[in-house]
Amino acid sequence: MLTIVSLRTPILLLVVASPAEPSAGVGWPQTIELLTQERSQAETCVELLKSSGDKGAIANGRITYGEAKAQADGVIAGLTTTLVEGGKPESLPMVQADLEQAGSGLQEICDAAVKMASSASGTKGVVEEMAKGAIEPIVKAISSGVGGLWSQHVEKDALELQTIKTQLEAARWPDFGDIAPAQ
Repeated sequence: MLTIVSLRTPILLLVVASPAEPSAGVGWPQTIELLTQERSQAETCVELLKSSGDKGAIANGRITYGEAKAQADGVIAGLTTTLVEGGKPESLPMVQADLEQAGSGLQEICDAAVKMASSASGTKGVVEEMAKGAIEPIVKAISSGVGGLWSQHVEKDALELQTIKTQLEAARWPDFGDIAPAQ
């Protein structure tokens, strides 16, 4: 059985870590930070969902997570291409569409996880309130910053390009099966 103590910390930290408003000056470091926050949120919600033990919810979550992960992978691939090629504005709508779909899928997974946790712990409403709005600000901040990355075509040295590519790769979501249930 889950306790509310095991649920509050990860979700509350993600709510606090989420930017309230999209920032106008989002660059590569901030974009990578936000993508990493989104990945962490995905892991936390899957951990929570898996800890419910509800096989049906977990199976549905696996499908939704797989679709959202594919979209997030597309965002990272698009940003990596932008980095290497110095920006191609015609790719911007596709990256933003992938980002929105990944965020929507992540929200669906987190909503299911919160619903299962609330049912299991008997604290309906508390967990939902803590998780409300945690994903949308991250997606909006990344989306508003993506356009700025296309206009930041500055010659970068090979080491800096490789560092950013490595950081983007590290922001990829883990496979569903690699995420353990919350303890």
